[in-house]
Amino acid sequence: MADRILLIGTARWAASLRRQAEVAQAQSGKGASAFGGQRFSLIVIDAASMYISGERISRDLKTRFPDSAQILISGSRQAESAAEADVILGADVTARQLKGAVSRLLSANPQDSICCGPFRLNRTTRILLSHGRLTLLSPKLAGLIALLMSCPNQTLPRAHIMREVWKTAYLGDMRTLYVHIRRAREVLERDPENPVYLKTVRGQGYRLEIAEAEQPAIDAGR
Repeated sequence: MADRILLIGTARWAASLRRQAEVAQAQSGKGASAFGGQRFSLIVIDAASMYISGERISRDLKTRFPDSAQILISGSRQAESAAEADVILGADVTARQLKGAVSRLLSANPQDSICCGPFRLNRTTRILLSHGRLTLLSPKLAGLIALLMSCPNQTLPRAHIMREVWKTAYLGDMRTLYVHIRRAREVLERDPENPVYLKTVRGQGYRLEIAEAEQPAIDAGR
């Protein structure tokens, strides 16, 4: 199926989005009901153009179109915690930023994704979705994060991580691992200096902590 985008809000982004996929438009969330039963690869909710925060529309459309990825353009900080969007962009988003977010979401095959708590990693494209942000990871960083996500709430010894990600049993120099753990925290944590998810277990290794409320931890798709 060719990629199709449903744009909610004004038409200010329509021409730009049509360069990437077929676009259908609705002026409001209520107007999107006219497209019930149709399939869309992506829904772009331009809440900023409607002068609303957008989280209610986001949640409603996720119920009606559960298989569609979602981008919410909003000027509200509340939207980040209350919306169901895959990516949340500010009201001052540029055409280039929107194009990049659309391209990354359309190129990510959900069948290649692993989900764990608030994180989703596409193992083919190496694109990580974390707290509404999309980040392209290096191969080794993607391998490290995929390993941690596949074993939530389990302490992984350093030797096990080196063997699985770097394919080596040599533990004489751990600087590479330490650097990658720091980089992993930069993309997984809201505050890397005070990690909530990626914890160091002194004398043992590392653990990705996922609260029970944020589970089910692992899912093969979107």
